[in-house]
Amino acid sequence: MKFIAATTLLLLALLTASFILTQFLAFVARRKLPANGKFTEVRGGIIHWTEQGKGETIILIHGLGGNHHNFNYMLPELSKKYHVISIDRIGSAWSTRQDFNYANLNAQADAIVDLIDQESFQRPLLIGHSLGGAFSLSIGIRFPDKVRGLALICPASMAIDATPDIFRDLEVSSSTGRVFLANFLSGPFSLMKQEKFLTELFEPEPITPGFDIKGGAILSRLPSQFQTTCEDLIAAKESQNDVVSKLGDLEVPMHVLFAEDDVILNAQHHGVAFCETTGARLVMIPKTGHMLPVTQPQICNNFIEDVMLATTNQ
Repeated sequence: MKFIAATTLLLLALLTASFILTQFLAFVARRKLPANGKFTEVRGGIIHWTEQGKGETIILIHGLGGNHHNFNYMLPELSKKYHVISIDRIGSAWSTRQDFNYANLNAQADAIVDLIDQESFQRPLLIGHSLGGAFSLSIGIRFPDKVRGLALICPASMAIDATPDIFRDLEVSSSTGRVFLANFLSGPFSLMKQEKFLTELFEPEPITPGFDIKGGAILSRLPSQFQTTCEDLIAAKESQNDVVSKLGDLEVPMHVLFAEDDVILNAQHHGVAFCETTGARLVMIPKTGHMLPVTQPQICNNFIEDVMLATTNQ
């Protein structure tokens, strides 16, 4: 009995320490990267978004576990020519989400369309990176009149049978488990996994210095962000066929920029096969990885400018 009591006390002490560390890391993250934009209540939650520049509107949509800071490397040049809207998807970073029912691809796409309507953005060009590409496709399929076109960067554009290795630890099916892990264990988890996670995310390119702050990676330490990422992963796999099965319905202009050596999403499947299926124009960049908006901002900006020119009067 003494052994059981001692073990229980030890586990409680470790859990308490983990909880304190988790909350402390979240506090630091919030202090270093406070909300710097506007908030709009939409279907399913509240979207935090920023805007820069004037001209035709572009909306930047980040991927799994990301936030609007992921596009900071592109913004200085992009905002010289366009009205650039960068969002935190519902549940991500400083945005909020009502519940898991609004995590699937179509529900999150609906929230973005709601933002477009409420803020009177006139047929913006959607820039979807990674999983952000899937939300962009959902909008293009169901609301073609709302957008000018789609410019997709390393998009999750086809069905994914196997979860990428670096995200498998986040594939938590239990809602109670997600809440517990987020609030009690995500702090130690992020400290132990971050270097390996970022290395794989950027491969074959090196991790960009300063990505923690400039790229917003530190916000992944928010318990809410950890929970959202788990939910997004589960919901995307459950709802992906709703989008992929309707790719043939796409009629909006589509252009794809893909990293040839992307280790997160296969360039042949999500780039070449997708473009062959839909007729989208493909630009492949050799010797680059999944984080093109961070590692190759000029290439991304040139790609967007080409798409804007190609979609003029369409």
